[in-house]
Amino acid sequence: MISTILKWGILIILFKLSATFFVAKLGTDPRREIACKEQLLKKFDANTVFIGSSRTLYGVDPQLFDSLNHGHSKSYNLGLFSLSPSNSFLLANKIIEENPDVKNIFVELNALDYSTILVKPNNIFQELVFRTGVLSGCNNISFSDKAKSFLPGLNHTLFQSLSIAPEVLKIKKYLHPSKDPVEGIPNLTNQGNQIVQLAVNKSDKIVEENLLVTRKMALIGKSPTVNSYYIMKIKELITLAECSNKNLIFYFPNSFAKSEVLILSEVIPFIPESNLIRLPGDETLAQLFSPKNLFDAHHLNAKGAKIYTNFLYNKAKLLVK
Repeated sequence: MISTILKWGILIILFKLSATFFVAKLGTDPRREIACKEQLLKKFDANTVFIGSSRTLYGVDPQLFDSLNHGHSKSYNLGLFSLSPSNSFLLANKIIEENPDVKNIFVELNALDYSTILVKPNNIFQELVFRTGVLSGCNNISFSDKAKSFLPGLNHTLFQSLSIAPEVLKIKKYLHPSKDPVEGIPNLTNQGNQIVQLAVNKSDKIVEENLLVTRKMALIGKSPTVNSYYIMKIKELITLAECSNKNLIFYFPNSFAKSEVLILSEVIPFIPESNLIRLPGDETLAQLFSPKNLFDAHHLNAKGAKIYTNFLYNKAKLLVK
């Protein structure tokens, strides 16, 4: 029985590896491949890096940031779809230790739901450990809700890692390309971001909900409880950066999802203010949720990215030494 299971397991893994190898010939999407985006970063030879999810990919304009900084920075946007905190921290750690020319590292603060987009066989365990630590350290979520959130995501991750579903989806997109900014062909600048000129016609319930949530997060004060694991990881990364004479700053994305509140409300108040850029609770925040500045409910278009990047730069220049 055991030998039969092992044989089938080996066969499935070999089938998965073969499918991955042949589909890779169709080209890679750097928005969905960490290693690919890392290689682009190395080729660009940046001294400033923005690490984050698709909110960073579309919302941070490194060309504008460098222009505002009068050419004193050479920025790269290391934004990837559904980049988890675990992978964000891993990328920041590698940059600190392996990229001596990078002096300023900005990390998007998030608590995205479990996603399989960037999960690979070599980082499943690391993702599992980090997510377990964050969930166990969250006092705002009951144990039953933690289990409901974690187990289905883990099962889906294991399935995606062994199945050829991602490869089939990639082939479909290759045969029937879309013009959608997210599902379509990547169109990155040489500094890693994607510029979108489209705008939504009007606000909807998701945008309005995100605005309320983000305003709440912008104004959040001290919390009686702390997510000890998440804060420990943040402080470890800050200490590592300081020992390497680098600036590490966590920043709010242009919007938060409702699912992120329970975790981040126990994290944000405990991050040193010298290492944190909060969103304002004023008119600037309202502009980030105006339909003319969005191309969908979560992502900024070119106009929105200009507003957001201007804000980040004005806050960053006060923190970066």
